[in-house]
Amino acid sequence: MKKPKSDRNFIPSLSGKHVLITGASTGIGLSLSKKSLQEGAFVTLVARKSDKLEEAARFLIKEVQCSPNRILTKVSDVGDYAAIARVIEEALTWRPIDVLICNAGITRSGFFEDVSVEDLNAVVQTNLLGTVYPVHAALPSLKERSRSHPVAIVFIGSLASLAWLYGSSVYTGTKHAVKGIAESLAMELVPFNMRVNLVCPGFVESAFLDDVSTDPELVEGMRWTCLYDRRRAESADEVAKTSIAGIKAGSFLITTTPYLGSLLAVLTRGFIPSESFATNFLEAIACFTFRLITVLVTIGMKWQLIKIHRKNNRP
Repeated sequence: MKKPKSDRNFIPSLSGKHVLITGASTGIGLSLSKKSLQEGAFVTLVARKSDKLEEAARFLIKEVQCSPNRILTKVSDVGDYAAIARVIEEALTWRPIDVLICNAGITRSGFFEDVSVEDLNAVVQTNLLGTVYPVHAALPSLKERSRSHPVAIVFIGSLASLAWLYGSSVYTGTKHAVKGIAESLAMELVPFNMRVNLVCPGFVESAFLDDVSTDPELVEGMRWTCLYDRRRAESADEVAKTSIAGIKAGSFLITTTPYLGSLLAVLTRGFIPSESFATNFLEAIACFTFRLITVLVTIGMKWQLIKIHRKNNRP
C-alpha cells in the first residue's frame, strides 16, 4: 500500500518534537515559533531582550491556544558563546532538541565606506558567529539524539546567500558564509540521521526592514538591482509555512520567493543537488537560458546604477 505523503518526510511530524529558535521574539522567528506550536511541538524561544521575549510568549499562548508548559524562554545574545552555550544546556535539560533553527540576524545597510566599524562588527558577530555558536554548542547532543530520532539543523539565510543585497555588502558576505557552512556541515553529517536546511527568503515584512537605509540613491539602487518594494514584502507567516514544510521534507535549499527564488536556485545552488530528480533535470535545462538572462539583466542594472548615481550626486 502506498504510504501517505507525510510518512515520506524526513521528519513526519513536529508533534512532540522540541524546536529551539534563535531570534524568536519577532519576524520570521516568531512565525516559525507559532507554526511549530500549531503542529504540536515544544518550543524554546531565544532572544536578546527579555521584555520582547515575554511579549512573544504571551502572544503565542493566546494565538495558538496552547499550554504555557510547551514554551521555554531564554534570554541570550547569540554572539556570546558562553551565554548561548548555557542556553543550549538549559534547553537540553528540559527535553532533547530535535530541530535547531538559527534565525537571529541583523543588517546595517549603507554604502560600504559609510557603515561604521561598530556596525560591521555587529553584523558579523550576530549573523555569522551567532549562527555558528548555537550549532557548535548543540552538535554533540544533536548527534546523540539522531541515534533514535531524525534531527534537523536549520540556517535562516537569505536570497543574499545566493546573490547579493545592494548596499549591504557585509550582510551579503555573512549570508554567503552561512551558505558555505551549511553545505560543508551537510556533508559532515551524512553518516548521521540528520539533515541541514538552508532557508533563503527575500524581503520579509518585519522590523528587519526598518534598518534599510533611507539614502535615496541606495534605495533606488535596491529597487533596480534587488526588486526592493516594501509593499510587496513576503509575509513572515508564509515564509514560516514554506520553511517548516521544507524542514520536514529534509530539503537542503528552501526558497520562499516565487520565481526569483527559483531562478537564483538554478544559478547558485552549488555542488549539492536538489533531492528531486525532476527538479535537477529541469534546472539543468533552464540553466543556460537563465545565465543568458542574467547577462542582459546585469548590463541593464549597471547602466541604471550609473544614471542613479549621477542623478543623486550633481555638483
